[in-house]
Amino acid sequence: MYRESMIWKRGALEAPLDDRWRTILDGVARSQRFPESHEIKALGAAVAQLSAFYNGLVPKVPPRMALAARLSFSFPRDVPKGGAAVAEVLPTLSLGKTLRVLDLGAGLGAMTWGVVRALSALGFTTAVEATLVDQDPQALALAARIATEAQREGAVALRVRTLVSDLLLTPSQEADLVLVGQALSEMHGELPADERAERQAAWLHGLLGRSVASGGALVVVEPALRERTRHLHRLRARLIELGHPIFAPCLHDRACPMLENERDWCHEDRPVDLPGWLVPVARAAGLRFEGLTFSYLVIRRDGRTLRELVPAGTLRAVSLPKKTKGKLEIDLCGESFAPEVLRAMRLDRETSEANVSWGEIHRGDLVHLSPSATRRIGREVEVQRITELSR
Repeated sequence: MYRESMIWKRGALEAPLDDRWRTILDGVARSQRFPESHEIKALGAAVAQLSAFYNGLVPKVPPRMALAARLSFSFPRDVPKGGAAVAEVLPTLSLGKTLRVLDLGAGLGAMTWGVVRALSALGFTTAVEATLVDQDPQALALAARIATEAQREGAVALRVRTLVSDLLLTPSQEADLVLVGQALSEMHGELPADERAERQAAWLHGLLGRSVASGGALVVVEPALRERTRHLHRLRARLIELGHPIFAPCLHDRACPMLENERDWCHEDRPVDLPGWLVPVARAAGLRFEGLTFSYLVIRRDGRTLRELVPAGTLRAVSLPKKTKGKLEIDLCGESFAPEVLRAMRLDRETSEANVSWGEIHRGDLVHLSPSATRRIGREVEVQRITELSR
């Protein structure tokens, strides 16, 4: 059942991995004779090559170079994505002593470790039993090694088993959380956009029916790139048509306003930087080290939604705050205005005790305005950042 309320400790989630993880990942890298984090030139070159591949600039990367970059750079960058994507749904699950996770397209297991991190930040002592599924046996072998090293460092109560399989042929297995992390963008790439969305929506529909426990959830995480995120918006529409209300991030099941304009897409941009030890590597690779971007969808099998657990009229901040001379604007999305986005604005001279929280809002925050139907945040408008879920 739901707890009466759960305070989200976003500060604990929105932080880089701590130095203990440098020891863990360097140990795994050493065991494979990969460059470690202090070998900035070699590791930076591997990361640059992998980035070029992901952006379609080179046709392939030597497998060992790709694995080295994924281990020491992609893994610590991606773990917080998994934690942020599940932070709102975890408090709503019936968590006992063990949480069963099925991680599809798991790679090195970053999404699962994000779940583990989120559980800890939310104050749960639940152990995690995870099945990591991927087509790459070498990646899964590294995932198992990471889990072993993390246990040695006392990082978490996590039991891992690995399964080499085509994701579309994965045997049925019931789990409390089914994760599909950054895998959809690599599937069905040869199909036209609409057919691709139909095919993947049907697959996710099947997962919800056969692999997600009755009180569990499906979590999809994708890169924040425009085309990949807009594909996720199209998937959202088809899943709703198949009878699956969206738990998060959306607070409505109407048409996504971002699909109206080809230039628009809705994604997360969290204030989470790379760990300090990877900043020189990012610079060597010519990549950013500040901020964390991704897009995601969460669907509960039982159809429960986040909007049932927050005050009526709650909105989601879907833009970074836009600060210009004398005013602060933020785009908000929710059932009250769907299928449009509300651009609300507060003049600096109208800052008051009631609306002071307007200046503290970040992209992704849940916001309640009173009165709700307002585009002008005047002195009398009460602004509340929602940090608790009610039963």
